[in-house]
Amino acid sequence: MKRVDLIKDITAEFELIANRLSETEVATVASVVELEPQHLAEIAKRAQKLTGPKNVKLKTVIDKSLLAGIIIRYGNSGSKLSLITLRLLNVVCEFKNY
Repeated sequence: MKRVDLIKDITAEFELIANRLSETEVATVASVVELEPQHLAEIAKRAQKLTGPKNVKLKTVIDKSLLAGIIIRYGNSGSKLSLITLRLLNVVCEFKNY
């Protein structure tokens, strides 16, 4: 039974090695709702511009704690790109001040 538990670890390690060999950057996209395929394609294209000549593979996560927009994490350091408009952020800050 303990061997079955190792499958997750082996799969994760295999994915890391395969991504390194194919020069693929994994980006995690967090949003409040599931994103449409055309939006994911656009996000992948823009993330590729940020990562340079590397291929980009997206992993999506639903994060109900977000108010709006998306958060993209990429790279070994977990660099973070938040795509929320400043106008919305200002509205939230004003709302908190009341």
